[in-house]
Amino acid sequence: MFWVVWALVGLVVWWAMNMLMTGKAGGTNWLASLIVALLGSWLGDLVLGNWLWMWAGFNVIAGVIGAVVLTWIWNLISKQLK
Repeated sequence: MFWVVWALVGLVVWWAMNMLMTGKAGGTNWLASLIVALLGSWLGDLVLGNWLWMWAGFNVIAGVIGAVVLTWIWNLISKQLK
C-alpha cells in the first residue's frame, strides 16, 4: 500500500505543478517531470521522516513537500536549458 500512496502523491503533485508552471498537464517533457515528481515524493518521505499525516506508512505531507520542491527546481532547470 505504501507504493500506491507514494505514486498517487507523486502523480497529483506532478499534475498540479505542471498546470501551475506551464499551464498544461503534459508538455513536451512530461515523462522527465513525472519521474522527478515521483523521486521528490519518495525523497521527501525519506528525508523528513515520520511526522504529521502518515498513510499506509507514507508521510503524505513530506512527500508533497519533496515533490513540489524537486518539480519546481526541475522546471527552473529545464527552462534554462531551452
